[in-house]
Amino acid sequence: MVAAVAALVIVTGRAEPQSPPVALDQSMIRVQSQGNELFAMREAPVAYSTLEQMSTSIAATTATRTAPVRVVRTSPPQEIDYLLCITNGGTLVLGERVHTRAAGERRFAFARGAIVRSYPSLSVPEGWLWLVDVPLSRETTVTLQLRARAHWPLESVSVTTADVP
Repeated sequence: MVAAVAALVIVTGRAEPQSPPVALDQSMIRVQSQGNELFAMREAPVAYSTLEQMSTSIAATTATRTAPVRVVRTSPPQEIDYLLCITNGGTLVLGERVHTRAAGERRFAFARGAIVRSYPSLSVPEGWLWLVDVPLSRETTVTLQLRARAHWPLESVSVTTADVP
Protein backbone atom coordinates (compact mmCIF):
# COMPACT_ATOMS: atom_id res chain seq x y z
CA MET A 1 0.00 0.00 0.00
CA VAL A 2 2.82 2.39 0.88
CA ALA A 3 4.52 1.59 -2.45
CA ALA A 4 1.30 2.41 -4.35
CA VAL A 5 0.92 5.77 -2.57
CA ALA A 6 4.60 6.57 -3.19
CA ALA A 7 4.20 5.75 -6.91
CA LEU A 8 1.12 7.98 -7.07
CA VAL A 9 3.02 10.84 -5.43
CA ILE A 10 5.93 10.41 -7.89
CA VAL A 11 3.60 10.36 -10.91
CA THR A 12 1.60 13.39 -9.77
CA GLY A 13 4.81 15.24 -8.89
CA ARG A 14 6.04 14.86 -12.48
CA ALA A 15 2.85 16.11 -14.10
CA GLU A 16 3.51 19.16 -16.24
CA PRO A 17 1.24 22.15 -15.84
CA GLN A 18 -1.06 22.38 -18.83
CA SER A 19 -0.49 25.32 -21.10
CA PRO A 20 -3.51 27.34 -22.16
CA PRO A 21 -4.91 26.45 -25.58
CA VAL A 22 -3.37 28.36 -28.48
CA ALA A 23 -5.82 30.51 -30.41
CA LEU A 24 -5.49 29.86 -34.13
CA ASP A 25 -6.11 32.69 -36.57
CA GLN A 26 -8.95 31.25 -38.62
CA SER A 27 -8.89 34.21 -41.01
CA MET A 28 -5.54 33.10 -42.47
CA ILE A 29 -4.20 30.05 -44.24
CA ARG A 30 -0.62 29.31 -43.19
CA VAL A 31 1.67 26.76 -44.84
CA GLN A 32 5.32 26.12 -43.95
CA SER A 33 8.00 24.29 -45.93
CA GLN A 34 11.77 24.27 -45.42
CA GLY A 35 11.68 27.46 -43.33
CA ASN A 36 9.54 29.32 -45.87
CA GLU A 37 5.98 30.39 -45.05
CA LEU A 38 2.89 31.21 -47.06
CA PHE A 39 0.11 33.34 -45.58
CA ALA A 40 -3.20 33.76 -47.40
CA MET A 41 -6.31 35.60 -46.24
CA ARG A 42 -9.39 33.36 -46.38
CA GLU A 43 -11.40 36.42 -47.49
CA ALA A 44 -8.90 38.13 -49.75
CA PRO A 45 -9.45 41.70 -50.94
CA VAL A 46 -9.39 42.31 -54.69
CA ALA A 47 -7.57 45.62 -54.86
CA TYR A 48 -7.81 46.21 -58.60
CA SER A 49 -10.44 45.88 -61.31
CA THR A 50 -8.29 47.05 -64.24
CA LEU A 51 -4.77 46.29 -65.43
CA GLU A 52 -4.00 50.00 -65.53
CA GLN A 53 -4.74 50.37 -61.81
CA MET A 54 -2.59 47.36 -60.97
CA SER A 55 0.39 48.26 -63.15
CA THR A 56 0.53 51.81 -61.75
CA SER A 57 0.31 50.69 -58.12
CA ILE A 58 2.43 47.55 -58.20
CA ALA A 59 5.64 49.29 -59.27
CA ALA A 60 5.44 51.94 -56.53
CA THR A 61 8.13 51.67 -53.87
CA THR A 62 5.62 51.96 -51.01
CA ALA A 63 2.74 49.55 -50.60
CA THR A 64 -0.68 51.14 -50.33
CA ARG A 65 -2.64 47.94 -49.83
CA THR A 66 -2.40 44.84 -47.63
CA ALA A 67 -1.28 41.78 -49.55
CA PRO A 68 -3.88 38.99 -49.56
CA VAL A 69 -1.13 36.39 -50.17
CA ARG A 70 2.43 36.63 -48.84
CA VAL A 71 5.38 34.27 -49.11
CA VAL A 72 8.28 34.76 -46.72
CA ARG A 73 11.49 33.06 -47.87
CA THR A 74 14.51 32.38 -45.68
CA SER A 75 17.15 32.04 -48.42
CA PRO A 76 17.53 34.44 -50.02
CA PRO A 77 15.62 36.57 -47.48
CA GLN A 78 12.52 37.79 -49.33
CA GLU A 79 8.94 38.80 -48.76
CA ILE A 80 6.79 38.32 -51.84
CA ASP A 81 3.38 39.96 -51.78
CA TYR A 82 0.80 38.81 -54.31
CA LEU A 83 -1.98 41.24 -55.24
CA LEU A 84 -5.19 40.46 -57.10
CA CYS A 85 -6.93 42.06 -60.06
CA ILE A 86 -10.08 40.61 -61.60
CA THR A 87 -11.06 42.02 -64.95
CA ASN A 88 -14.63 42.51 -66.15
CA GLY A 89 -14.32 39.28 -68.15
CA GLY A 90 -13.51 37.25 -65.04
CA THR A 91 -9.76 36.88 -65.61
CA LEU A 92 -7.65 36.85 -62.44
CA VAL A 93 -4.41 38.78 -62.84
CA LEU A 94 -1.70 38.18 -60.25
CA GLY A 95 0.73 40.96 -59.38
CA GLU A 96 3.88 40.46 -57.39
CA ARG A 97 5.79 42.88 -55.14
CA VAL A 98 9.19 41.53 -54.04
CA HIS A 99 11.00 42.88 -50.99
CA THR A 100 14.57 41.78 -50.21
CA ARG A 101 16.84 42.15 -47.20
CA ALA A 102 20.57 42.69 -47.54
CA ALA A 103 22.98 40.86 -45.23
CA GLY A 104 23.09 42.55 -41.85
CA GLU A 105 19.94 44.57 -42.48
CA ARG A 106 16.83 44.20 -40.32
CA ARG A 107 14.21 45.60 -42.68
CA PHE A 108 13.06 44.50 -46.09
CA ALA A 109 13.33 46.97 -48.97
CA PHE A 110 11.21 47.06 -52.13
CA ALA A 111 13.08 45.42 -55.02
CA ARG A 112 10.56 45.12 -57.85
CA GLY A 113 6.92 44.84 -58.78
CA ALA A 114 5.36 43.23 -61.83
CA ILE A 115 2.31 41.51 -63.22
CA VAL A 116 3.35 37.87 -63.26
CA ARG A 117 0.43 35.67 -64.32
CA SER A 118 -3.18 35.61 -65.41
CA TYR A 119 -5.81 32.91 -65.00
CA PRO A 120 -9.08 32.58 -66.89
CA SER A 121 -11.94 31.64 -64.58
CA LEU A 122 -13.18 28.10 -64.52
CA SER A 123 -16.90 27.80 -64.92
CA VAL A 124 -18.63 26.53 -61.78
CA PRO A 125 -22.29 26.82 -60.74
CA GLU A 126 -21.48 29.34 -57.95
CA GLY A 127 -19.69 31.76 -60.29
CA TRP A 128 -15.94 32.01 -60.84
CA LEU A 129 -13.14 29.69 -59.70
CA TRP A 130 -9.41 30.15 -60.17
CA LEU A 131 -6.64 27.69 -59.27
CA VAL A 132 -3.39 29.49 -58.43
CA ASP A 133 -0.10 27.65 -57.89
CA VAL A 134 2.25 29.41 -55.48
CA PRO A 135 5.81 28.01 -55.22
CA LEU A 136 6.76 27.82 -51.56
CA SER A 137 9.98 25.77 -51.63
CA ARG A 138 11.79 23.47 -54.05
CA GLU A 139 9.58 20.57 -53.01
CA THR A 140 6.32 22.36 -52.24
CA THR A 141 3.86 24.22 -54.41
CA VAL A 142 0.62 25.33 -52.78
CA THR A 143 -2.50 25.40 -54.95
CA LEU A 144 -4.92 28.07 -53.80
CA GLN A 145 -8.56 27.94 -54.86
CA LEU A 146 -10.11 31.38 -55.24
CA ARG A 147 -13.90 31.63 -55.59
CA ALA A 148 -16.35 34.47 -56.16
CA ARG A 149 -19.79 35.22 -57.54
CA ALA A 150 -19.66 36.05 -61.23
CA HIS A 151 -20.23 39.74 -60.59
CA TRP A 152 -17.87 42.55 -61.46
CA PRO A 153 -16.25 44.52 -59.91
CA LEU A 154 -15.32 42.23 -57.03
CA GLU A 155 -14.35 43.40 -53.56
CA SER A 156 -13.05 40.04 -52.32
CA VAL A 157 -12.65 36.36 -53.10
CA SER A 158 -12.83 33.31 -50.84
CA VAL A 159 -9.53 31.43 -50.61
CA THR A 160 -9.10 27.75 -49.71
CA THR A 161 -6.65 24.99 -50.47
CA ALA A 162 -7.15 21.24 -50.67
CA ASP A 163 -4.13 20.59 -48.44
CA VAL A 164 -4.88 22.96 -45.54
CA PRO A 165 -8.07 23.04 -43.44
